Amino acid sequence: MVLDIGCGTRKIEEGAIGIDISPDSAAEHVWDLDVYPWPLADNQFARIYMSHIIEHLDDPMRAMAEVHRVAADGADVLITTPHFSSHNSYVDPTHKRHLAAGSFAYLTGKDFPSFRGSPFRFDIVKVELTFGGNLVLDNLGRLLARLSMRWYERHAAWVFPAMDIRCHLRARK
Repeated sequence: MVLDIGCGTRKIEEGAIGIDISPDSAAEHVWDLDVYPWPLADNQFARIYMSHIIEHLDDPMRAMAEVHRVAADGADVLITTPHFSSHNSYVDPTHKRHLAAGSFAYLTGKDFPSFRGSPFRFDIVKVELTFGGNLVLDNLGRLLARLSMRWYERHAAWVFPAMDIRCHLRARK
């Protein structure tokens, strides 16, 4: 089964189960994602999409614990969110978080001792940045991010801003 969290009026994948706060959405479950637990069964979904939703949530770590709960072991979790250097991260006044590619390391439990006791774990399959359409500046940003994402985010992100982060996680149970 496939879950589309914050699906809006159009789901990412045909046949996906949608959950969204808006009664005008394409969701089967109209639900405030900041209210836990979500009305979904445990270990149910093999693929989960979160496109431009995590930045709107009050507690992204709690939301990711809920994603882990409803994910089957080995489920693919695909998250897209504005990069902190993107103007899109700041234009929408409903954005509560500004994330970096490095933010997703917190979900692995490997490098952050305070989260080792968390009941959820994800493996990072891939994290990449998307860039806009400027041929020179975007290609320089893309190159720097590929050489070292950490260096890019610390030193070059404000000079060569990214648009979005695309993160592919795998649920580990």
